[in-house]
Amino acid sequence: MRFEVLGTFSISSGSGSVPLHGRMRRTLLGVLLVRANTFVPVNVLTEALWDSKWEPRAVPKLHWHVHKLRQALPEGDRLTFDNGGYRLEVHPGELDVETFETLAGQALKTADPAQRASLIRQALTHWHGAPYEGLDVPLLSDETMRLSEHRLVLLEELYQAELELGRHASAAVELADLVRRQPLRQRAQYLLMDALWRAGRTSEALAAYRRAFRVSVDQLGLEPGPELRLLERRILAGEVAGAGAHRAPALLHRAR
Repeated sequence: MRFEVLGTFSISSGSGSVPLHGRMRRTLLGVLLVRANTFVPVNVLTEALWDSKWEPRAVPKLHWHVHKLRQALPEGDRLTFDNGGYRLEVHPGELDVETFETLAGQALKTADPAQRASLIRQALTHWHGAPYEGLDVPLLSDETMRLSEHRLVLLEELYQAELELGRHASAAVELADLVRRQPLRQRAQYLLMDALWRAGRTSEALAAYRRAFRVSVDQLGLEPGPELRLLERRILAGEVAGAGAHRAPALLHRAR
């Protein structure tokens, strides 16, 4: 079986796609996948399905939803009950989140920028939208936030690698789009300024700083962090682009 939750929620097997109808069933599967290969207590599942609201027949209703999910799965015997909870057995390589995070972990461990960029791009091919289809359940919402943050960190590492490879102009284009969508991420702002500077577009790099300054002051009431201010001073001082350290500082990912 193959489980995909990074965007469209889907199950597939050798015989093709497996339909999964109903929000309750998708929520149940989502929680079981977040806790794959461990027994999830019945009370955790009922709270997820009924949003912690009192439901007089929660337990028998849960058993019914589990029964219907087991029927829908190509290998229903993988969904078992024991120790007061349900467990979904997921084999290595079957869950797109696992593949995404495995590739990401390999990328972050390599010092070679070309290999790092290649692995990150492979990881990002598994990302097709908001994880778990935006199911508004605390446990799934927390996982969605974690994965979304991980993706943004990977994007920043990708563009760092691109700068190390000398791909300043193309990195600047993609970073400008990232900054438009995530204006409070200071590392992205730093990388955009650095990419423009290295590409010989000094005035645009300084304009990017001014935009970062306005956003930080307007939305947070704070000036940008010291790393961005130092980079602006280096540009204004006429330093040679790329001189010194080649990696962006380990900034907090959001403005402070």
